Amino acid sequence: MSIRENVFGLEQVYRLQIQSLWTVKSDVWLAPSPYYASTPNTGYFSNGASPSSIVDRIDYSNDTATASPRGILASPSFTEYHSATGNQTHGYFAGGGGSYRGSWIYRIEYNNDTATALPKGLLSIGRYQDAATGTSSFGYFGGGILNPGSVGSRVDRIDYSNDTATTSPKGQLSLSRLTLAATGNSSYGYFGAGYSPDTSPNRVSIVDRIDYSNDTATASPKGPLSFSRNTLAATGNSSFGYFGGGYNGGSRSTIDRIDYSNDTATASPKGPLSFSRNTLAATGNSSFGYFGGGNNPSVTFSTVERIDYSNDTATASPKGPLSNPRLGLAASSARANALPSSPYLASALPGSPINFATGAVASPNTGYFGGGGPGAVSTVNRIDYSNDTATASTRGPLIGGRYTHAATGNSSFGYFGGGFPEVSTLSRIDYINDTATALPKGQLTRARQITAATGNSNYGYFAGGYPLTATVDRIDYANDTATASPKGPLSAARQRLAATGNSSFGYFGGGDPFTSTVNRIDYSNDTATASPKGPLSLARYGLAATGNSSYGYFGGGQGPLSTVDRIDYANDTANASPKGPLSAGRYMLGATGSSSFGYFGGGQSGPLSTIDRINYANDTATASPRGLLSSPRQALAASSARANGLPAAAPSVTTNSPVQIAPPTFYGYFGGGGISGGNSLSSVDRIDYSNDTATASPRGTLPVIRNELAATGNSSFGYFGGGSSLSTVSRIDYSNDTATASIRGPLSSGRYGLAATGNSSYGYFGGAAPSNSPRSTVDRIDYANDTATASPKGPLSSPRSYMAATGNSSYGWFGGGGNPVRSTVDRIDYANDTATASPRGTFVGGTANVGATGNSSYGWFGGTNFYGIFRIDYSNDTATASIRGRFSTVDAERTSATGNSSFGYFGGGNPSISSVDRINYANDTANASPKGPLSSPRSSMAATSAAANGLPQ
Repeated sequence: MSIRENVFGLEQVYRLQIQSLWTVKSDVWLAPSPYYASTPNTGYFSNGASPSSIVDRIDYSNDTATASPRGILASPSFTEYHSATGNQTHGYFAGGGGSYRGSWIYRIEYNNDTATALPKGLLSIGRYQDAATGTSSFGYFGGGILNPGSVGSRVDRIDYSNDTATTSPKGQLSLSRLTLAATGNSSYGYFGAGYSPDTSPNRVSIVDRIDYSNDTATASPKGPLSFSRNTLAATGNSSFGYFGGGYNGGSRSTIDRIDYSNDTATASPKGPLSFSRNTLAATGNSSFGYFGGGNNPSVTFSTVERIDYSNDTATASPKGPLSNPRLGLAASSARANALPSSPYLASALPGSPINFATGAVASPNTGYFGGGGPGAVSTVNRIDYSNDTATASTRGPLIGGRYTHAATGNSSFGYFGGGFPEVSTLSRIDYINDTATALPKGQLTRARQITAATGNSNYGYFAGGYPLTATVDRIDYANDTATASPKGPLSAARQRLAATGNSSFGYFGGGDPFTSTVNRIDYSNDTATASPKGPLSLARYGLAATGNSSYGYFGGGQGPLSTVDRIDYANDTANASPKGPLSAGRYMLGATGSSSFGYFGGGQSGPLSTIDRINYANDTATASPRGLLSSPRQALAASSARANGLPAAAPSVTTNSPVQIAPPTFYGYFGGGGISGGNSLSSVDRIDYSNDTATASPRGTLPVIRNELAATGNSSFGYFGGGSSLSTVSRIDYSNDTATASIRGPLSSGRYGLAATGNSSYGYFGGAAPSNSPRSTVDRIDYANDTATASPKGPLSSPRSYMAATGNSSYGWFGGGGNPVRSTVDRIDYANDTATASPRGTFVGGTANVGATGNSSYGWFGGTNFYGIFRIDYSNDTATASIRGRFSTVDAERTSATGNSSFGYFGGGNPSISSVDRINYANDTANASPKGPLSSPRSSMAATSAAANGLPQ
């Protein structure tokens, strides 16, 4: 069922009831947001060494106010010199207590922060003067003075999903130390500086990096801070970590910045704190860092200072103070350390995994291995990805014993089909209610075994098998009691093959007769015969496959083999590249995984119960053995809610809310522009990405007619600026897009022929063509203060007009342009946006009047004067942009573009046309495919989306 449907059935009611999520209408109307709930935009500073046990809350949207006291943490004598971290819903404060060296952990609930903090599980050893950071799933507490009084390097990990348990010791820091600081992003944690008895001098500048995907290893030393110190504080965002204050023969105001993409370099000093202090704490969100409390040398402060990450060379600005002076405190936030703030994954009510505005439920972080031999068993084992060294737990069985079958699924259900004894039946596992026996569903078109399966959020594809066939059957998950429908076949009949894929394509590889062939099914054209792609590195059968949105991994096979081949979906005509092998040879195994890891379980020779894990971020290493299946078996199948690029939220349930609204990431907006004859427009068209063959629907209008404008935005709003020599900026509210856009603060001057891009906090409008005199001006809109006039920042490297721009969360790229025609690309560094933009690579030949869009890794530019569509690789942006596919018709000038993480949409152009072409980022050497047109012809408009420019989805 689509989340856009305004209906619900008994099954949806049942799924909500068993999760204690079924609500009455008044609950829906009382949800805190009429559109969606997002993570709290607040930071929490604990009592520390102060006479109070109250925790203070900073409201980031009103940070000049005095912090407001909230609930009680614990007795003040037990909470000085402690540490804190947390996830999107809770903050965890642990250890501390001066000479007590506590092992306690207290949990704050952000949505109920006036309550007394709850005691949870214990640290594995008492400690204080330590540091902490973590991810959405785990928190890491490292170093400090440990019981019975020694300085330690020990790191404890708390599992938020099981926070009443004692924390588990993981790998250690590279040296023992106390009074250190820590921050990080979603992949790594950085523990820096401190006081160590292991070295001389005792104060150190060393920064240790914990790899969350391999957290039993000793942390690896990276580039140091600019000088040694202790009693400092740290926070950061997804790209950078900031270490501020501290003591080294005196209190310090220095702030050092670690660049996570170049973390072996020495940290670079940035704008300092406004005064020196130590024993302070820090937290923040994706745009700002807040440093609070501390002392110098005998005065204790309540001061809170804010770092602006986009202008981090400036001195930190004092904000509203804490409610009372304090030192030795700790801080946490739902938005620090690159925690995702995507409202699509957020809970609308405390403790609930469902977003009542969208019907989205966070998908289970688990994998299921079902059936197998010897004999034909119905057993289903579940792997918990957050605790994958444990033996897999037994869940509800399949509807009957089977082996040599196949499995796939979506974010809610797993479908196990075919198998021996030769059957055509499908068993469906409900991930939310996995202790129940699987339900019988529709059938395949014929009984078959030793088949393979993969799919996307809407359909599952079962292909090949015995009796020897090339048939591909498609299951429609929205109508899964029906018999599967036959689709375009494989290029040749085969059995004992394997399959994986992403949201757009399915890849079927290997098989018997002995082959290395890989066939690709295009889900958008699934009646065609599957197309041969780059082969595996060697012929084999009896293998298994899984992957994420970017790569597919085929492992094992008859031999038995341990070989693992990786298919790069963005370059799938190339031969698959061998990666790190499995821990041992095996065949007739099963595989599934998440976006970060692949799990290969069971198989011959044996049969085996072992499960190997591939780390996608380090896929040249040998796969690491994890927990076991409940019993040895072979010829089994596996599925997961997070394999094959499935989204981390399952839009599969509805409530009794009268309206079901799709998240804003499903749409792209094209606004303004001109038509033949020179008339300007104010209308706005909306493209529905999930139904992009339909004509775009007219929404609300801009308040002023104009053309040759530019647009960008964040996950909530789109900003259309300039055009027709105006300085006007209009804001579209994605949650109310039929209304006329509201006028916000203007650009610094009127202009047209400009371009725009930005990140989740700021929008950058660059260049212009007033009176045919190009400009290099770049104006920045602060989304948090968008009624103010945009502020001029560092200019482009040269004046230009009629260019295009796109970017990711850290940088913006402005390419091409006219007056005169240019081929250069300028890059704006959002973290240092007062500097002149730096020239990067070039296009082949100059161009102007183009459109651009992109995702977090690449930018695509297309339009007039281009001999196709050009792609910039953000990780190698000094190179000449590479030519990819072409538009479906002609390279129209004055086109506009936007998109999401998977596709780019180029619409309109001159002479006034209404056509829209879609680029598939995973197959961008192919020509763009024509999609549903705009509602009317137009050119020189602007486009934006909540999902473009690497914005979180």
